[in-house]
Amino acid sequence: MSIRMYGALAAGRVLFERIRSNPTVRRIVRRAAPVVLVALVLAAWSLMMIRVGQRRALAQYEAWMEAYRVERLAIDQANADADPYALQLNAEAESLARVLYGVKDNDKDDLRTLCWCVFNRVDNPAFPNTLEDVIAQPQQWMRYDEDSPVLEDLYQIAREQLEAWHSDAHRPCSSDYVFMSWTPSDICLRDAWRDGSGTHYWRFA
Repeated sequence: MSIRMYGALAAGRVLFERIRSNPTVRRIVRRAAPVVLVALVLAAWSLMMIRVGQRRALAQYEAWMEAYRVERLAIDQANADADPYALQLNAEAESLARVLYGVKDNDKDDLRTLCWCVFNRVDNPAFPNTLEDVIAQPQQWMRYDEDSPVLEDLYQIAREQLEAWHSDAHRPCSSDYVFMSWTPSDICLRDAWRDGSGTHYWRFA
């Protein structure tokens, strides 16, 4: 045992003896002890209830997410039974929604613009020729994580743009626009790697 610890123990003994030998202090300690004990019990109980509430909330959220996943799978399967193309479209929409999650705070037109950056790369010979491979290219998409949640509003934007892209009824921009400029308030596409006088820009409107 160190000298400091001996000193602390000795000081504690002296303080205890002084308290025990002082009737006034003993009386105050006796009166305060039940209050302190009750306060400690209440604090422990409150902490326990907070943790129980957190666990319940987490369990409810996980149950909700599982129910949503099961419901979505059932819908997807029903669509796939009616149209084999639908299942692939749903999978693509979920992958694209995870890309959009990285810039989810931008407005909807910015998110649509980003969708077309992905589509243009698929259609451009300088990039992989499938949506999955384009999305999987490392360090290409803002804060992209393949485990990001699929938010319903992002899924719907991805789905509507995928349908437009696959139908090819109206391509809003050339597949040359494969580079993206991002700020928290704007996303636009470029047809060249660097900004410059010969670079053209496009954003969904």
